[in-house]
Amino acid sequence: MGSLPMQRISKRIYYGWLVVAASGGMEFANAATAIGILTIFVNPFTEEFGWSRTEISAVTSVGAILGASLAPFSGRLVDRIGSRWVLTLGGTLVVVACVYLASVQTLLGFYVGYTIARTADQGLIKIGAAPAVGKWFQRYRGRAIALVFFSGSAGIMVMAPLVQLAIVAWGWRAAWLLLAAVMAVLGIVPSFALIRRQPEDYGLVVDGRAGPDADAVAAPAFDGNEHDQWTLRQVVATPPFWLILISLFLASTAGSGVTLHLVPHLTQQGLSTGQAVGVISVMSTSSAVGILALGFLAERVPPRLLMACVCLITATDIGVLILADNLAEAYLFAFLHGVASGGLNTLAPILWASYYGRGMLGSMHGLSRASQVAGFALGPLILGIAFDRWGRYQDALAYLAVLAVISFVLVVAAKRPRGAGSGVASHT
Repeated sequence: MGSLPMQRISKRIYYGWLVVAASGGMEFANAATAIGILTIFVNPFTEEFGWSRTEISAVTSVGAILGASLAPFSGRLVDRIGSRWVLTLGGTLVVVACVYLASVQTLLGFYVGYTIARTADQGLIKIGAAPAVGKWFQRYRGRAIALVFFSGSAGIMVMAPLVQLAIVAWGWRAAWLLLAAVMAVLGIVPSFALIRRQPEDYGLVVDGRAGPDADAVAAPAFDGNEHDQWTLRQVVATPPFWLILISLFLASTAGSGVTLHLVPHLTQQGLSTGQAVGVISVMSTSSAVGILALGFLAERVPPRLLMACVCLITATDIGVLILADNLAEAYLFAFLHGVASGGLNTLAPILWASYYGRGMLGSMHGLSRASQVAGFALGPLILGIAFDRWGRYQDALAYLAVLAVISFVLVVAAKRPRGAGSGVASHT
């Protein structure tokens, strides 16, 4: 699409919102790669092939590690050519993987298919979706990115019952084909047709505001680095970059460990399996609500302050979980943890953009996702080892709470750096 047709569209509606719609469609369809969808296939796989739960669950780590390794490189690609081709490739790989999984007959085949899907998820789709939107917005960046992440949560909530219905009606192989079709229609087609790199390439102004000084008028006071032209080398030379990166790793380690081991911990504390599953539903709902609330709030409150609050909430909800032995306390944990987990993913790209502008957003998001995925892999391992050794989770949960507190301290210390042309010092 050339600049003239795009300018005509933006006279009626700012083109950035079409980018939001396309990115949101990709995140919605990307439910195909979610652990919350894979869990629906566990019983059918076990019944038909006799695979153990360990054999099925181990595949998620393989894809996550490969995706984390790919993320920094795809992030650089997003900055150079935009998210269009990154998302289109990621969606295509997910479709191919789902079609292949529909015909799989062996455990090795399952590993090949799902590893491709998870690698595309963590290494391409997750890296391209948020920066695609972040490069088109400044004043409304919070709500725009929040809508994309909310679409991802909505995708899991909508597709989970549809996948279950498909399995009951036509079998698990048909369910994989359904997921492939949704990705093709809602993910690949809109991304290829609508997503473009940034508004300046087409003679448009960020946020769709008129006038040469629109950015300055629209920008919140805490987005002072928006017009600085940072290079990746300059970014990684600033202390705040590393403080935030380590903080994301620690917060992700703490949060992911809790999530995977939640049901066995709650049942050990005296809740029934049905009640524990209900806690997960509350957590999913609060995550979706938290994504939207924090996204809109990030337009009025410094993202660093919100990120610090999220880290503190993570420490608090783990403390609640350690003591939780009734349904009310479990629901309180679920509400807090849902807000924290959804908020961490949403605020990360917003914080990067507010510190270093839009130019290197893809590269920074790629590096931070790699850091987070490493935490996602480590957290469950810590709790699993602790349980196998001591037969309980409380001691390890206390250590994870400490990690969340450290992540809070690091974010508080990560003051916004000065502009690219004025060295690498930081200031408030």
